[in-house]
Amino acid sequence: MALLCYNRSCGQRFDPETNSDDACTYHPGVPVFHDALKGWSCCKRRTTDFSDFLSIVGCTKGRHNSEKPPEPVKPEVKTTEKKELSELKPKFQEHIQAPKTIDAIKRPTIFTDRKCAVQCILAVIYIHVTSVSF
Repeated sequence: MALLCYNRSCGQRFDPETNSDDACTYHPGVPVFHDALKGWSCCKRRTTDFSDFLSIVGCTKGRHNSEKPPEPVKPEVKTTEKKELSELKPKFQEHIQAPKTIDAIKRPTIFTDRKCAVQCILAVIYIHVTSVSF
């Protein structure tokens, strides 16, 4: 009966009766992913392509291993109290007001009211009349 080898980067099926000391070529180290580079901690070769990383030949020879490695332990996150959704949302103290629309903007005029307009027109007429010589 063929068993699956759990050595890193091997994954071959093997017969335990014919398993020898140099039957498996594997990586004893762990995979290393740094920035865009991928490789093994036991080797110096690094690559940016994941397919190339998977095809890196093992650096150590040994026996095939039929024991599945233990799953990595995930740390438990413990919270003492449950927070409501409103408490988790960011709170802003200032309000941002949208700019006024073009229709709402009033253009400034020379005459803000009717009384001022009449006075200005009379002043212009007076200056014109007094400057004209007869």
